[in-house]
Amino acid sequence: MSKAFTKEDSVDEGVLPARPRVFSGEKRYITPEGYRALQDALASEQGPDPRAGELTELEAGVRRKERERRAQELAAVLEEVRVVEPDAAQAGRVFFGAWVSLADEDGGEVRYRIVGADESDVKAGRLSVESPLARALLGKEVGESVVVERPRGSVEYTVTAVDYAAP
Repeated sequence: MSKAFTKEDSVDEGVLPARPRVFSGEKRYITPEGYRALQDALASEQGPDPRAGELTELEAGVRRKERERRAQELAAVLEEVRVVEPDAAQAGRVFFGAWVSLADEDGGEVRYRIVGADESDVKAGRLSVESPLARALLGKEVGESVVVERPRGSVEYTVTAVDYAAP
């Protein structure tokens, strides 16, 4: 099989590719941890290629260009984002950077951190502040409920815990 049809593994999992800016002046927020992850990803792309010895000259050239492109994207994102530090005054309420535990109407429990779009990864428990669920949760306290429309129908979540310290 041609290398062109295989998954490229140079992109760090957990760090999403840069998304284009939609509106001029749009604010892009990120947690301190998300900012450090993007810095680490940039350093990785700028450092030596761990696969360099196992690639042909042509493959190495293609990979080098892809790493340079990715490094430019990451550098641009790092310049645009605004790091938001947790604020002790927000304790008990859901705001950007909060870890939120939720119970659904069937008794299922989930835990998400409200983060910026550039660091979101639902499977890893990082929910974009731009998502419908996160928008519904902003400003809520423990015991309050929100209803969110999903493709499979609406679901009601009750906030069971809010904190700003990493689990």
